[in-house]
Amino acid sequence: MKLTRAFFLALAPLFLAACGSIAPAPASNTGIVIGPNEIRECGQGKVQFPTGVYTAQVVSEKGTYYLAPERIRTKGVLMGRAERGGIFVSNAPGNPQAAWFGDLSENTEEKPSTLFAAIGVSEPKLWPYTPKIPFQVKK
Repeated sequence: MKLTRAFFLALAPLFLAACGSIAPAPASNTGIVIGPNEIRECGQGKVQFPTGVYTAQVVSEKGTYYLAPERIRTKGVLMGRAERGGIFVSNAPGNPQAAWFGDLSENTEEKPSTLFAAIGVSEPKLWPYTPKIPFQVKK
């Protein structure tokens, strides 16, 4: 009995965090334009963001996830790969930015294919960087 209660209490924060998941961006959401290519240090590696229009993919109460027009490149500890991802622009004061990697579409489906997406652990890990990447809002 005590073990079951302890197990439930240990998992409760995870399920409560699931309530703040992400949703598809409304069609009226604008994109952002980046140019030229930008490189930022994220953790122990570097990320190269390509020039082009980044489309708003999903929104959360924390901010908006913009998908890069092509795969973003990682170098250093992040192993020098090309990854699907983009730029996260926070709603916090000063609108800090971060890189994100992964496939957000699965996280907004009604029938997600992974356990983590099914229980609402749907926001990808963010890799903060400074300075912010300058962009223009696409009209």
